[in-house]
Amino acid sequence: MVFFHIKRHSDYFIPSSEAIIDGRILMVLKTGFLTGTIVLPQFIIDYIKHQASLPNADVSVKRGDMVIETLMNDEGYNVMIEKMDPKDLNGISRKIVRLAVIKNYRLLTIENELEPFTKMVGVKVLKLKDLGMALKQVFFKGDILSVKPVKRGRYTGEGIGYLDDNSTVVIEGASTSLGKVIRCKVISVLDLPTGRVIFSKIEQ
Repeated sequence: MVFFHIKRHSDYFIPSSEAIIDGRILMVLKTGFLTGTIVLPQFIIDYIKHQASLPNADVSVKRGDMVIETLMNDEGYNVMIEKMDPKDLNGISRKIVRLAVIKNYRLLTIENELEPFTKMVGVKVLKLKDLGMALKQVFFKGDILSVKPVKRGRYTGEGIGYLDDNSTVVIEGASTSLGKVIRCKVISVLDLPTGRVIFSKIEQ
């Protein structure tokens, strides 16, 4: 018996211009966590390439141009160029969302950059920030960490260190141990829009 996999349009996703310029999309796709076909609308390609060609183009836009070239020329990526252009709309973000609605594509974003245009239309949005948060190690009160405090904290006696995922660790009593790896016990964890802060004290 032969089985056929019929690819649906929901197996296709369009990265936002911000996701392309950010550059992490290449690393995420290489891991294989995201499967499906990357849809690159011609109007996004033209927009980023035009911005990258300007004399005052910044590094991030030039990185976006490099990402496009890599996606289009590296055989390791499954890419489709989409020629449809909703010309009745102004703005790249509006066009991306309209195209996703018409073709039933998913959207790939960094965070909430397309949210003003997706709230009412029911488009599936995959956020790289959500993926990053989901992959962070979970800590509970009483867990033991090994951290190197690198600077003094806001309050007397505190030391500040960082984990590999850029979480900030505030350590009571660590101001005299700067530059040394110490063991500390988690007191509480606070998730903020700017990142995660772990409050702890030196493990005796």
